Amino acid sequence: PVVEPNERIRATVIGASQFTVQVSGKTIYLPDANILPVRNVPVVHLGLDLPDRLDPDALGEAFRQQAAILDLQASEALALSFAWRGEPDHARLLAMAKGILRFAAPAGRRITPLFLMIDGDVGASLGRILQQELHVKGPLAAIDGMQLRELDFVDIGQPVEPTGVVPVVIKSLLFPTPHAPS
Repeated sequence: PVVEPNERIRATVIGASQFTVQVSGKTIYLPDANILPVRNVPVVHLGLDLPDRLDPDALGEAFRQQAAILDLQASEALALSFAWRGEPDHARLLAMAKGILRFAAPAGRRITPLFLMIDGDVGASLGRILQQELHVKGPLAAIDGMQLRELDFVDIGQPVEPTGVVPVVIKSLLFPTPHAPS
């Protein structure tokens, strides 16, 4: 006999992923270590090379578009990722912070944690600008030394003392590429 089950499951692909472990840089911004550890935080990668002059509106819109592609909302716990190239002068960092603010906390407040995962050494500066100059309220961490991409998820562990770095497990989804005919 065929019986209709009471509960249904959703199909998932297990084994089509890989993970790597990275250790953060030393210049992280983590004002409240109680937001850690976290697991399975989706990554929204900016997907842009940063020009010398940053436009906060364009940065906010780029994050918004990338999140929409992944069907993620700005109000969710997210890891915003980007590569920082060029000078870490205050004007550029402030423009980046304003772009992040426009996407992730337009009202100046977040309830869920926001993790900035930066390929570059500007985590502490960017985090301070967001909270101390732009007065963003809510759980925030800026972790540098991270190389992430689209479709990644991160687990972030407790700070390792005495160095103050945090372990990060990066889980990447893999999609096989079709083989070209011989």
